[in-house]
Amino acid sequence: MATDLAPTPSASRTRLWPIRLAGVAGAVLAALLTWVLIEPVAGHDLYAPALGSDAPQDIGTVETIAVALLPSLAGWGLLAVLERLVPRRATLIWTAAALVLLLVTMPWGGTFRTEGDHPSLVLLHLAVAAVLVPVLAWSSARRRPFGTP
Repeated sequence: MATDLAPTPSASRTRLWPIRLAGVAGAVLAALLTWVLIEPVAGHDLYAPALGSDAPQDIGTVETIAVALLPSLAGWGLLAVLERLVPRRATLIWTAAALVLLLVTMPWGGTFRTEGDHPSLVLLHLAVAAVLVPVLAWSSARRRPFGTP
């Protein structure tokens, strides 16, 4: 009967990765859709701001995907680590960290090529956050047993 005492993975933990993967994919798609609305549809060539002596850099589909995908995967990883280290407070800590990171990575400084670059980049950041933060926070809340804070 030793097999009865073996720990089994919780059903909620094994089913979270598809939800979180969909959140990451949704964040990337939101960024791409926003980029499409800005560049091809509105006809605005989007450039990242120049920092220091660097020239502004053109933002294309590859850059949009990479800058949406990599931080989204890093956020998922951070949430997974927090859920192991501080399971009862992981959602709160992760959401606060994600919102602070969103504010910090907003294009506040640098020299923009045109006046439309700053609001367009803010819109791209918000599109990713609007999809990813709620999905990861919701999936983390689902992981906790009913009635726990």
